Amino acid sequence: MQSKSGSDLRVSEEIREEISSYKARMCTLEEVSHLARTKKIVAVGDVTAGNLNKAGVPLLLEIVDLKTQRKEDGIFPHVEGSIHVRNPAATLTAELFRHVEESLKKGRKTRIEVDGEEDLAVIPIIFYSDLNTVVVYGVPNKGMACIEIDENTKEYAKDLVKRMEEE
Repeated sequence: MQSKSGSDLRVSEEIREEISSYKARMCTLEEVSHLARTKKIVAVGDVTAGNLNKAGVPLLLEIVDLKTQRKEDGIFPHVEGSIHVRNPAATLTAELFRHVEESLKKGRKTRIEVDGEEDLAVIPIIFYSDLNTVVVYGVPNKGMACIEIDENTKEYAKDLVKRMEEE
């Protein structure tokens, strides 16, 4: 999915706006708990991952940046054994793509701690996840959103990446 040369990808303002306007379904903790009985759950964001972990929802992968709304608050500490990845704002690094792919292929719980912006990790997650997966991420001041992976969402992610510029 990433560029043939393995380069980092720059996310233009136009693509960021398109991603922001994507209509994912808002979901509750109870709904995600129910989905987890039959699907793999991947969480993006510290508050989302924290709430799902606290509720006992099994996570295949969690991607966090140890911040809340881009501010360090000390609430979300480093977890020993986490994978550390660099991913500057408005970028999808080759390193992030690689670790998302490897983590999903392993099939056991993994935590990736991002130095930079973790929000865009939803794109490689969609591409590399199988169809039995739900991505859950936080929407500031609204709650959690869920994307159930299907062929359409996978094609959408692939199209977004094709339109991104290599750095």
